[in-house]
Amino acid sequence: MKIVVLDAKTLGDDLDISPLGDIGALRVYPTTQPNQTLDRIRDANIVITNKVVITAEMIDAAPPLKLICIAATGMNNVDLEHAASKGISVKNVAGYSSKSVVQHTFGMALYLLEKLAYYDQCVKSGEWSNSGIFTDVSHPFHEISGKKWGIVGLGTIGQEVAHVATAFGADVCYYSTSGSNLKQPYPHLPLERLLRDCDIISIHAPLNDKTIGLINKSNLHFIKENA
Repeated sequence: MKIVVLDAKTLGDDLDISPLGDIGALRVYPTTQPNQTLDRIRDANIVITNKVVITAEMIDAAPPLKLICIAATGMNNVDLEHAASKGISVKNVAGYSSKSVVQHTFGMALYLLEKLAYYDQCVKSGEWSNSGIFTDVSHPFHEISGKKWGIVGLGTIGQEVAHVATAFGADVCYYSTSGSNLKQPYPHLPLERLLRDCDIISIHAPLNDKTIGLINKSNLHFIKENA
């Protein structure tokens, strides 16, 4: 069995993938450019990728291929339909980073709401100390409490974001991108209304045929000017 890892550098230095060598001949590439992928997977039985794109053409050029492992949650870098037509299994690691993504969501929200970039520079430049009043109200910041937080995609991550947003005092609503997750303890709104009504909007949906172009030029103008 031949196993190829296409972009090991993206997995971090603390992950030991050498045990894969116990089940087959292992080739590990730190990175792979698009023009290198085909040659590197041509004779592989198992391909492990994180960010590297695997197209239908590449799949056709790799007859021994039986399994593609995506070291991420998103699967949009592999032609899933073509892989299935060839009997090739494609697996991801759903849920591995849910807590981290939720934390990052609130890190970004607080960064924007608190105007942290401006006030960080204000302090470091000495402007705050030299003002004589130790005050700067030129860039008002906002509390999450009392804001309407709209979530696009209420899967595992979306539900965790809703839970934390509620703890902050936000009024949570959501739009289901799949149309199947409608029994939740939050108001379910049409996308246009969510965009119109909400002060904060976060998207937690996979990129697929149902979600590509979901937020676009035709509906961006619905968002409130101060959202």
